[in-house]
Amino acid sequence: MRVRLFLVSVAFAGSVYFFISNENELNAERETVVVTSPSHQSKSLVINPSIATTVELQRKEQKEAVVNTEVSEQDSLLQEARGQALMTALTSFWKLCNQRHNCDEMLVQQQLMLTERRYQLLRNFPVNQQEELRLMGESFTSQNATLADKVANVKAIRELVWGIDARLLFEEQAAYYNYRLSLVESNNLLSQAQNAEEFIQAYNAMLEAQSDDLLSFGLDSEEAKYEEAVRLIPTSILNNEAADIKAKLATQYLTPEKQQDIANRANQVEQQQQEVMSYQQGLYELERTLANERLTTKKMLSDEQWQTYTAGQLYRYRLAFFGA
Repeated sequence: MRVRLFLVSVAFAGSVYFFISNENELNAERETVVVTSPSHQSKSLVINPSIATTVELQRKEQKEAVVNTEVSEQDSLLQEARGQALMTALTSFWKLCNQRHNCDEMLVQQQLMLTERRYQLLRNFPVNQQEELRLMGESFTSQNATLADKVANVKAIRELVWGIDARLLFEEQAAYYNYRLSLVESNNLLSQAQNAEEFIQAYNAMLEAQSDDLLSFGLDSEEAKYEEAVRLIPTSILNNEAADIKAKLATQYLTPEKQQDIANRANQVEQQQQEVMSYQQGLYELERTLANERLTTKKMLSDEQWQTYTAGQLYRYRLAFFGA
């Protein structure tokens, strides 16, 4: 009897174990497949980990490809560029290698590709840049110094720091300095103009002469050319002639919409100027009245009482003027 009960118990335990094992296997299968419910309202999606890993790898490869492209473009600029493009490439090189902590390794690579002159420029760039900033900061130029003196001071510092490479790095700025200096020369046709026709003719000739550098001067748009021309109108020209010049320049360089915007701004400035003049005139009249009262009707007031009175009068004037 006991043997029979023992065999029944073993059989029952085996059935339970078989049931649990099958249930666990079924649950495992459910976790590795997409289960779609007959109902459209409940759906569950399990992403295969291998797919996520593949996506991450693709993103990493794309990022590395972008970086490699940028490095390749930078290498080309370091070999061939001049002016601001070269300055940007030099700055980018040192920024990138400091981020990667492998400046020595990247310098060795560049030494194989660059001429000796350009390699030395790259290698010494951070030190020379700091030295230029230091000398510029220590340099003293009088506020009364002419533009020519200021330009000469900047050029002298750069030649001291960069040597012959100063022309390679700053040729665009040098051209701009020469352009600004030409505008203040006594024989400049713009400063000698007496009417709208003479000024516009001289300005157009100047633009033609500087055509290769207009982009670096910031004069590559019609609006920029208009604004530059307005700044260059000589102060010796009469107001009516100056207004005529501005009108003709606007017609030549600006769209009708821009012309209207400028006219609106000019009206606003004129109104503000008139308001300031009116305020100053009224304030002047009030101060005269107060001075007269201090000598007559208010001469018995103490200094403290007088200050309180004048402060009240000024407050009422401002309140009335700006509240009108």
